Amino acid sequence: MPYIKEERKETLSVEGEWAYGAYEYKANKLLDEFCQGLKERKLIGSLCPSCGKVIVLPRAICGRCHRKMTERITVSDKGTVLSYIVSPPMVKGKYKMFGVDPVELGIVKEGESLIPANVRFDGSDSPFNTLILNAKPEEVNIGMRVKVVWKKELAGNLSDIEGVEPIRG
Repeated sequence: MPYIKEERKETLSVEGEWAYGAYEYKANKLLDEFCQGLKERKLIGSLCPSCGKVIVLPRAICGRCHRKMTERITVSDKGTVLSYIVSPPMVKGKYKMFGVDPVELGIVKEGESLIPANVRFDGSDSPFNTLILNAKPEEVNIGMRVKVVWKKELAGNLSDIEGVEPIRG
């Protein structure tokens, strides 16, 4: 990614506060299929029979060519960071992400930042939203290689993926 490193010497920073609210999501059977794959440490996507795109999380219809996507593909749990943002330092009770207080849950210590990111897993053509773990903000960059951090006890829930961490060495 020479363009980014050569043309963009500094990271753009936008000050402000964002309101994160709680929400409910009604899942379909495709999300169930994805979650069943998580029990086996597998990331499952849909393969479009027309354009060949693989989309993770699975979808019924291809957003590119509008064909039905009935075939499932397992993709790698290693991928590339496409974009990310560094949160302000977390303060207990001040911020909510996905409807929960990350400090209260122990996801992050008070004063630390969260790093939400879009990751494209190897074998997939779509971004996957997750958190970058075990990395300092200054270590993170677009194009960085990462791998999934799995929960110790898998339950077939979206939370089986704790996030991703840098592949070192």
